[in-house]
Parts: sequence; structure tokens; C-alpha cells
Amino acid sequence: MKYKTSELAKLLNVSTNTVRRYEEKGYIHAVRDENTSYRYYSEDCVFGIVNAGLLRKYGFSHEELDEMQKYDLKDTIDAYRNRLKAMDEKIEYLTYVRHRIKDDLVLMEKARGLHNIYEKDCVNQTYVLYQSGERLLNEPGRMEKVQQFVYDAPEVQRIYIIRKEDIQAGKLTINIGWSIKNIDMEKYNIESNEYTEHYATKRSVMGMVKLPVKYADMPEYTDETLREQLLGNHLKYIKKNNLKIAGDVKGVVITRALENNVDMMYLLMGIPVEDID
Repeated sequence: MKYKTSELAKLLNVSTNTVRRYEEKGYIHAVRDENTSYRYYSEDCVFGIVNAGLLRKYGFSHEELDEMQKYDLKDTIDAYRNRLKAMDEKIEYLTYVRHRIKDDLVLMEKARGLHNIYEKDCVNQTYVLYQSGERLLNEPGRMEKVQQFVYDAPEVQRIYIIRKEDIQAGKLTINIGWSIKNIDMEKYNIESNEYTEHYATKRSVMGMVKLPVKYADMPEYTDETLREQLLGNHLKYIKKNNLKIAGDVKGVVITRALENNVDMMYLLMGIPVEDID
């Protein structure tokens, strides 16, 4: 069977430009009829176009397809194995990202109930800070670890840390950094160094709070106002239930959204606690 360019394009529901492009790339070859000067494609060209399209769906690039035309069976098997490995790695990565989206969605739904305070064990995490109050922490080793957290771990979270001793002293120095779960440290080959800190699983008083993104530029946000906004309901719960603060406060940034034309940040704040003896 012989096909003209238009016939082959119609058969495979592609444009004539696609047929010509595939010929230019060497996936198919036309033969010119000496009597009519028409260019014809053989039945093998049908397979060539369909197979090239299938390989593109598999994720092979045009450059790889060009190289694969020179492959024997062993080379083709190796190419398929490598493609399957790459797909498995991508699926694994997307699975982690999907889990993160689901977790974020659950927390955003919780953000609707800002006044719900509850007790729960916090997540076991490792974090690195890059800001303490108005001071940037920019040691080279710290900056390298910050960048590794941000770019190598898909489930990285922005966190606020308020030291236990600052709260007890009536101060409110907010430390900002990035955190990941300890299991992801190993998974993504991220090692601890002198700038990373560990936040162990602890019984915690938790609840959602919201704060203007640009609170630092708002004169009405004094330390006392900020303390009440971030920790007021938590501290009331702690006092009411005869508990005491047992570690640094951690706030995980969930999302940001406009509210009455103000850019608001939503955080899940957790205060480690223990019973008063």
C-alpha cells in the first residue's frame, strides 16, 4: 500500500506538517514516483509515525528517538529500562508532592476554625533558621543548608520558632527558617550540620492563628499585641488545664490569602507542654 502525504495524514489524524516533520527527523522515508513526481509513503511509515508518537508519550525526547533508530534489541531494552526507572522516580516524587498538597488542604480547612485549640503530638522535624528578629543569619554553612532544604526537599515548610526562655522572659523574638520531616532528611540525602536543629515529637497545645504578612511594618503590632495574636488562646488553654511550657514554640506557615484586602498569613502554632507537678 502506498500513501500520499495527505492520505497518510488523514489516516493517522495528524497534519501534513507533522508528516513532513517526522520525515525530516528520519522516523519515516518517502519515495518519489518517477512518473507522477508524487511522494509516497509505505505501510512501514504508518508504524513509524504511530511508534514515534507512542515513544513520545513514554517520555522519550526527539533526540533520544533519533538515537534509538540506531539501536539493536539490547540497546532498546536498556533504553526502556532507563525510561521506566525515570518514570518511577517521577511517580515517587509526585506522590510525595500529592501528600503535601493533601496535608496542606487539611490544614487550610482547619484554618477556618481559628479558635479551636487542641492537644496533639507535634511532628518530628529538623530545621535551619535564617533570621532571628531583625537579624539575618547568613553564615556560609547556614546559607548552604537553607538552600538545600528549599531546593532538595519537596515537603519543606516555612516555620517560626519562639524560644521558651524568651516567652518566659516576656520577650517575643521570632526566628524564621525552613523545616523538613526527619524521614525526609534521609530520603533526600540531607545531612545535619552545626546550623540545623532538631524538634523532637512532643505533646503540644496546637491551633491555627492568622497574622498580616507585613505585621512588622504595622505600628499597632507591638510585642504584646503579637504575643496575644500568636499565642493568646494557646496560653489560656495551658493555664486552664494546669500545664506548663516545655519547649520552644513552633509555628508552621500553612498558606497566605487576602482578607478584607489585607494579605494574611495562616500558621499552625504549637507549644510543647507538660503537666504541672
